Amino acid sequence: MKMLKRLMLPIVFLSFIPLVMAADSDIQNHPGYVDFSRLTAIANTEPTVEISLKKPLLNMITNLIRNNDDEAADFISKLLRVTVNVFETSAIDVDEISDSMAEIADDLDQQGWDRVVRIREDDSHVDIYFRLSDDSKIIHGIAIMVAEPGDTVLVNIVGDITTDDISALGRRFDIDELVDLDLDVDAN
Repeated sequence: MKMLKRLMLPIVFLSFIPLVMAADSDIQNHPGYVDFSRLTAIANTEPTVEISLKKPLLNMITNLIRNNDDEAADFISKLLRVTVNVFETSAIDVDEISDSMAEIADDLDQQGWDRVVRIREDDSHVDIYFRLSDDSKIIHGIAIMVAEPGDTVLVNIVGDITTDDISALGRRFDIDELVDLDLDVDAN
């Protein structure tokens, strides 16, 4: 019987691989997903910080904090993936990373993302994009790309969140700039 259990465990584990691969494929088709593989390939080094929170873990976090912070739990429950990669090394060519960031930024522009921050100062390059729904009521994704000497930061937040969710988060963490956030691009 023990031998049967030992044989069954790997088989059960392997049966979940197609489900995980299908979930990854689904997230790549979500309008808020950004493929940063071009930038991570240029870095040619392991990130010093690598965070990858997928839906099952985000659900677990939601359940853990629900009793203590309902607003934050509601916000997190709408996220599908949070990815953060930080490369802290002077070996990365900032110009090369910046050129690739510009290509990704052009792709995001063509896909209907809205650039909300663009900084070009000395050797610092920052781009922050939001992917809004057609009616500008839902944020499907947030993409952050930062390149400066010694640091490269790539962030992609994928989900379907509202400005009310962000305002609630701003109230929770006392960030006034987020409390009155209005992303209605048609109003501007």
